[in-house]
Amino acid sequence: MAIRKRKSSAHSIVQALATIAANSGFPQMKICPYPGLNCYACPLASFACPIGSLQKFIATRQFPYAMTGFFATVGAVVGRAACGWVCPFGFLQDLLAKLGPKRKLLRSQRGNWIRYAVLIALVGVGTYAVGQPLFCKICPAGTLEGGIPQVLTKPALRVLIGPRYWVKIGLLAVMIAASILIKRPFCRFACPLGAIWSPFNKASLMRLEVDEGACTQCGACKNVCPVELEVYRDPNSDACIRCLECTRCDAVSVSWSRKSTSAGKACVGGL
Repeated sequence: MAIRKRKSSAHSIVQALATIAANSGFPQMKICPYPGLNCYACPLASFACPIGSLQKFIATRQFPYAMTGFFATVGAVVGRAACGWVCPFGFLQDLLAKLGPKRKLLRSQRGNWIRYAVLIALVGVGTYAVGQPLFCKICPAGTLEGGIPQVLTKPALRVLIGPRYWVKIGLLAVMIAASILIKRPFCRFACPLGAIWSPFNKASLMRLEVDEGACTQCGACKNVCPVELEVYRDPNSDACIRCLECTRCDAVSVSWSRKSTSAGKACVGGL
């Protein structure tokens, strides 16, 4: 029987500090991309949004060498861990989830492919076709961090408010409501940045491993997982955000090697 481990506050503290760091008001750092989804237009943003930066290259028909190197470097080391630890919009969804019912809706992984469609259709093809950063125009994180604060702090912009602005507000409201009822809906179904990080989980240095002998496949890992994963089915699933909540179970651990980790290993009940 695994030792029962209480939830640590370290994860939430890191998320909060990362959110503050990403919006600490040092504009001279905005040439550097941030690994989480954080809007460049936020008055206090300290870094560039990686999706916004990628779209800038695509819109101007330039190959994104710098962004490709950035994605490859971060992804090869930690996979999708940025989603679980340093993304401000992911942190907001985690906070909203605490307001709703303990048992959330949509507990399966169906529909997770949609984020790849968003990446290809809006960030890629759509942006290339219209010559403008298409995803930024509807991004709920951008509306919350950039659109609303800009209108509140710059009265001159209020005369420019039109139907498109209210559509963005509506999309943000839907995402906020969904986050109360569903664990991380934006991360699971709509985030193009998550779609970029996701494939790296299979090849990154950071690995999740599950001890077959200790696991009882009780499903406790799914109950604590922010994206509703049964870790034992695929420890390095592309849906995993590497928050490490599942490592509260003694059967799940983190390694930093490329030794094979068998899918189908499982987790002990005792989270």
